[in-house]
Amino acid sequence: MVKQTQILNSAKINPIKWNNCLENSSNELIYANYHFLNQICDNWSALIIGDYETILPLPWRKKFGIKYFYAPAFIQQLGFFGNLVNLPIQEIWKTVNEFAKFGDLFLNYANREILENITYIEKTNFIIDLNNNYPEIYATYSNDLIKNLLKSKKHTLKYSNDLSVEKSIQEFKSHYQDRFPNYKDSDFSRIQEACLAFSKSGNCITRTAYSESDLDIRSTALLLKSKTRLYLIMNATNNQGRIIAANHYLLDQIIQEFSEELILFDFEGSERKGIQTFYESFHPKNQPYFHIRINRLPFLINLFRKFKSSFFQLLLLQ
Repeated sequence: MVKQTQILNSAKINPIKWNNCLENSSNELIYANYHFLNQICDNWSALIIGDYETILPLPWRKKFGIKYFYAPAFIQQLGFFGNLVNLPIQEIWKTVNEFAKFGDLFLNYANREILENITYIEKTNFIIDLNNNYPEIYATYSNDLIKNLLKSKKHTLKYSNDLSVEKSIQEFKSHYQDRFPNYKDSDFSRIQEACLAFSKSGNCITRTAYSESDLDIRSTALLLKSKTRLYLIMNATNNQGRIIAANHYLLDQIIQEFSEELILFDFEGSERKGIQTFYESFHPKNQPYFHIRINRLPFLINLFRKFKSSFFQLLLLQ
């Protein structure tokens, strides 16, 4: 029997069936949690196959009356969850392209086969399997990382879990918001509300590296936890912290704390060379995800978009 393929607005989705599908999926990711999507996205709908056997979240916006897909702040990858076998691929993409003719979708690490004959960009995401004892994990660290950990120990750092969600987000904003010009204050407000909701069930975690001598913050981390992963959502280090390798110390302490748990530590990236090199010093595995760009807009609309973009670039050069 042919299973129904439909797109529903988020308000018409059954949250219980949705989250059951996600939680029973072999590629479950916290980004696709129904309540997380509701909190973070401007708007979202979803392609649903059968009775929530396969789901595909579709965040969208609208501009000049044209609906387009977009990547919400703090959601790294979405894509297909649930049953990924024998999917009606052609029908799926036809339905998706009819829903919105333009935009960006980021599909998860388990969706490569679904992208057959579709152009995509492979994106970096590093993970460490924490289901090992800490000495085994430490033994894989690079020499450079070990040297930095030895340096950090000379400065009597203190590892703590007493920082509030609000303060942790503020630390990230104060040091790094300029690196993410597309992240608005409203995006930080949304992720804060989502994290506070997860903290009620113990699934939002903050960790901090303090200077033991003056109790000043040197490095912070805000993480979300699901049954399969510990996600490094925000990580910030100030100038003094960089000098004494406080972030090396902090992430190593987090890995040590959660070692031997049946979860993955998810670094959430990165494509930035310096950050990528830092993450690689922990000897993680690269588990890539996939960026596809959809553009089925009529020729004249695409021409207008290019003209508008060029016009604003010229203005910036004046």
